[in-house]
Amino acid sequence: MLTKLRLTNFKGFKDAELTLGEFTLLVGTNASGKSNIRDALRFLHGIGLGYSVADIIGEKYESGILQWSGIRGGTRELTFQGAATFTIEAFFALEIDDVEREVIYKIEINPGGQNNTSNTVKSPFVVAESLFLPKLNKTIFKIDNHLSVEFYDEDQASFLDFTKPVIANRIYAQSLQNLKLKSYLLSQSLETVVKHLKALNFLDLEPERIRQPSFPGQNVLGDRGENLSSVLFEICQDPQRKEALLEWVQELTPMDAKDFEFPSDFTGKVLLTLVEGSGQRISAYSASDGTLRFLAMLAALLGSEPAQFYFFEELDNGIHPTRLHLLLELIEQKVSEGKIQMVATTHSPQLLRLLSSKSLESASLTYRLPEHPDAKIQRILDIPDAKRLIEKGDLADLHESGWLENAMYFLDDEDASE
Repeated sequence: MLTKLRLTNFKGFKDAELTLGEFTLLVGTNASGKSNIRDALRFLHGIGLGYSVADIIGEKYESGILQWSGIRGGTRELTFQGAATFTIEAFFALEIDDVEREVIYKIEINPGGQNNTSNTVKSPFVVAESLFLPKLNKTIFKIDNHLSVEFYDEDQASFLDFTKPVIANRIYAQSLQNLKLKSYLLSQSLETVVKHLKALNFLDLEPERIRQPSFPGQNVLGDRGENLSSVLFEICQDPQRKEALLEWVQELTPMDAKDFEFPSDFTGKVLLTLVEGSGQRISAYSASDGTLRFLAMLAALLGSEPAQFYFFEELDNGIHPTRLHLLLELIEQKVSEGKIQMVATTHSPQLLRLLSSKSLESASLTYRLPEHPDAKIQRILDIPDAKRLIEKGDLADLHESGWLENAMYFLDDEDASE
């Protein structure tokens, strides 16, 4: 899985590092950097999808249809305080040939844009890119200073030039994996990294998208909740999975749901319809936004083709506080199976109060100090005295009182006085 994310001069982060677990919860005030972490992960996702640097930052259209919306802020707001470049490092724990390896993928980008001095516009380009295996102490492919690409040759135990010159807008992790390279370690590492970047999924659920009917067989839930009906239709083909789905719906919503129906229209699309104990039928068209959000989360986690990685913004949005513990129970159950990894943001004290001790280990605070322009990330249990206070009370109390941010302010003052 993805174990760590390091950001240098990326948006509001001058130098920050996020440790990731099976389920990572991000807490912090508005404008503290949570959404910028999502943007960094989306940039990596664009690499996995095979898009160019310009497409990742901007937009990607295919046959006139928008396939990818760019990174918020465009080229002007991608770097910290106008820095020339930004760097993203992704740390993975990957199984390659039945051996678990730590692999670090690193990419440095010059976003281009308007040069105020010369009044010219430059296209974005890759400044440096590499793949490193710490245990072997080997960088198995690298681009440096925009001059050449080198890869590690296992037979000769040395670096060999692959091609010259580097093409500015090309991300080499996307193309090297398709070539017949002598280095098996290189090809397998690249293939696995790119596969994992492609598998990143960002759920920003929109009720109107969720409500739309879809064709049976469309079993991957879209980022905005598209294909919900067909994903649930597929789940319901298995009696045991259908029963589990119904149990979760009954627990998570006030509905007396007894069955699901999927009437089809003249095109063959099916539409989710919930059948209550009274016989009343409620289609996705008239179901509440909160119910649809619940159902989309259930579909993401219980479907036959879940993503390997989900990013949820405001996990608690639209969910009644009395049912948050059930949602957390489901999430923690699914990530513990080792097939799904999740990162989520929240402002909910109730959600923090319900975190298990294992999930608490991966909870992090994003924050900004007064008179400091850069955002920072801190694992909550690494804040001095936090663990003792959480054991004595709970994390929600620290969050509601502002103790987490205050602790970081006091630590900064102590560092400054030293």
